[in-house]
Amino acid sequence: MGFSNLYDCVTDAKSMLIDNWTLTPSPVISFVWDEKTTGFMDDRQDFILMAPTAEDVGYFGLYGTDFLHTIYITIDIHTFENIDHHSNIVNEVVKIIKANIRRTDFIDLMLVSTSQENDLYRNIYRHTISIKYRKLNP
Repeated sequence: MGFSNLYDCVTDAKSMLIDNWTLTPSPVISFVWDEKTTGFMDDRQDFILMAPTAEDVGYFGLYGTDFLHTIYITIDIHTFENIDHHSNIVNEVVKIIKANIRRTDFIDLMLVSTSQENDLYRNIYRHTISIKYRKLNP
């Protein structure tokens, strides 16, 4: 039995985005801890940063013998071209998530929330998406 599923879920989410991406060119998709740069990246390359944020464990069954793990992941989308291009990238991510509600080895995958964070920058667009995985008795 596994203890934490944070890293399994974020790895699955990254693979899901890469495998189902249909727009060209595709953005760089990486984990937050793999990103070693400071400041802004190349203004010609869109990127998506992924990070697991929390894992809730629910106990049920006789004497707490069954476990339901709920894992939350944050997806940060950064684009530089224009708002139409940014909207296309965000919509592609949402479309992929909604099309993959059922995942192998997981109960389900749900879109929890989305929020835009474009206010402070000119020609730099950012959108944050939160998703939730559920896994039974890992």
